[in-house]
Amino acid sequence: MANIVEPITAPPSKEELELRMDNIRSMMADQELDFYVAAHTDNVYYLTNFAYQPMERPFFLIIPAQDSPSLIVPLLEVSHAKQRILINVDYHTYYEYPAPAGKAFLDTLSKVIGNDKKVGIESSLSIALQKTIPGKVAAIDLIDEARLVKTDYEIGRIAYASSVVDLGLKKVVELAKPGVSIATLYSEGNQEMLIKVIFEIPDVNMLMTNFMAAVWPKALSAQPHSVPGLFDALEEGGPNVSIITAQANGYSAEVERTFFIDQVPNDAKTLFDLTMEARQRAYDLVKPGVRGEDVDRQVLQIIKDAGYGDNILHRTGHGFGITGHEPPWVALGSDHVLEKNMVISIEPGIYVDGVGGFRHSDTVLVTHDGCVSLTQYPDKLEDLILSSS
Repeated sequence: MANIVEPITAPPSKEELELRMDNIRSMMADQELDFYVAAHTDNVYYLTNFAYQPMERPFFLIIPAQDSPSLIVPLLEVSHAKQRILINVDYHTYYEYPAPAGKAFLDTLSKVIGNDKKVGIESSLSIALQKTIPGKVAAIDLIDEARLVKTDYEIGRIAYASSVVDLGLKKVVELAKPGVSIATLYSEGNQEMLIKVIFEIPDVNMLMTNFMAAVWPKALSAQPHSVPGLFDALEEGGPNVSIITAQANGYSAEVERTFFIDQVPNDAKTLFDLTMEARQRAYDLVKPGVRGEDVDRQVLQIIKDAGYGDNILHRTGHGFGITGHEPPWVALGSDHVLEKNMVISIEPGIYVDGVGGFRHSDTVLVTHDGCVSLTQYPDKLEDLILSSS
């Protein structure tokens, strides 16, 4: 099947990252900020290409209104940071955590930011770390807001992640037979995706790469956030719900399908068809200018009108980017308005005890006049009745 968007595996260019930094500085100017402090690992990665595990040692990317940003890192991480960071930054180190007076990250923060400056911070920063930031501090999530709308480069990266999860699902479907364990599907599906990524991205950053190829068999499919036992086995019939996710070198996607083995139980076809009707309604509604909560309301109303309002457990969709669950939210109560180049899931679901769960999910790009799915695995019932022979 032809690619809707050309997949990209290359790291971001310096120009791409500088464009993101300029966007943040423009937002800082609107808020009259002297500095913005990023400490969330995903946000630092977004602006620099550097991924890390902070543990007890905090990292801070300090963005001034002008001039180069500064990265405050523990001494043992400097070489790692210089290996991955693709923009110009000034490096400032602290000795360790904890550290003697004069050599701690608190001292370095004070030296870089100074006093009496207006400083924006992420709302996700812990209360303890918030108290360490000098200046007049305000929690404003500028980088989260900037990440809502993807650049063309980012869309190419998500398109690549979409090709990875499509391959993982293909492997799971090939193996799905009565008696096959969830452990087999998990290990073989994950391996298929891992092999693709490491052969196609030789310098893949494993700190920003992970996979899940899982199947919720009929007995658990009505409990979407339960955890199947590794030695649970598939049986004839269904519904079985496959969940395939990947963060492929820093960008994420998912594809999910409800499938059956050999035959579709009589009480399942109506629910499958209803799920597909709700799903199609979402595809018809998603376009720039539409509120996420309005999409969710109209999609869920189809399920309610059919008498299954009590069998709705979640929203219609969520956003993708660096992570697999991030804004915008296609959900009641969301204040997000869809824009071109946002990427979301479309995944209305119905869950009936004793019958099972019904849900497809795709990674979907909002276009100039509608939307298109970046994941392309077949979704029709006839494609999802698997033969055990």
